Amino acid sequence: MATLTDFVIALLTSVLELVVTFADVALSDPLSTVSFLFGNVFLLLAVGAFAYVVLGALGAELGIIGVGSSTGKPPRRE
Repeated sequence: MATLTDFVIALLTSVLELVVTFADVALSDPLSTVSFLFGNVFLLLAVGAFAYVVLGALGAELGIIGVGSSTGKPPRRE
C-alpha cells in the first residue's frame, strides 16, 4: 500500500521529469522555443485574467471593493 510520503515523492519526481522533458523539447529547435514561450505567455495571461475576475468578485461579495453606489440607484445629475 502506498503511503502519503511515497505519493509526494513520486509526484515531485514526475514534475522534475516533466520539466526536463519540456526543456528538451523547447530547446530542440528555435521554432519550438518560440512556440513554447508564446504558449506560456498565453496561458499566464488567461490564468491572470481569470484570477483578476475571481478576486474582484470575491472582494465585491465580501464588501472589500465597492461596486457602484450603496443605495443601488444611479447618481443624480444636476
